[in-house]
Amino acid sequence: MVSFQVGGAPSGRVLRFSVPEAGVLVAGSRGRQVPQAVCRLLVQGLGRQGFAFLVGCAPGVDRSFRQALSGSRYAVRTLVACAFRSRVRALSGSGLGTCWVVPPGLSPKAALRRRTLWLVKRCCLAVLFPEDPCTGEWGPGSRLVYRSCLDQLKPLFVVCSTAPRQSEHVRVASSTLYGVRGFWVVPHPIADGGPCDDEG
Repeated sequence: MVSFQVGGAPSGRVLRFSVPEAGVLVAGSRGRQVPQAVCRLLVQGLGRQGFAFLVGCAPGVDRSFRQALSGSRYAVRTLVACAFRSRVRALSGSGLGTCWVVPPGLSPKAALRRRTLWLVKRCCLAVLFPEDPCTGEWGPGSRLVYRSCLDQLKPLFVVCSTAPRQSEHVRVASSTLYGVRGFWVVPHPIADGGPCDDEG
């Protein structure tokens, strides 16, 4: 298990939670490019903690992280999940493991949704860059990652301009992750020792 301790919660308390050393999903807007320096900070920091990486086949944020991961020592611990067989072929020379993860015959919209749900199911936490750089809005794929992670009690680190909404089910804390500023969004535990423990 990897433990995190985060200040910056509105309650003034320290947010503590733990996740298994499994795959981190990196995801976000198809219209947004993440600077390679930012990608490398997150890849190196999370990689040193023992995490593997899960990333999608889309342009934008997915492509930014695929580029950073393909040139890193963590390429062998990366899986690119593809919604279409053609993308597996297109990414075959990236140096990253790729696989087609949806059943044949789905519409493009349904295939992308199924691919996203496949990734969320297999991650232990997500790093999300959800805002479209032109509109500032969250796209449908980012909203799906966010909702699905919380439904499955998986924490997210969200890099966005406005704090996600806190609720009785979710703790939100402003923080940095390996030098990148954003917000931890962590579901409440369902039992002692669960994913989130909000303590003084």
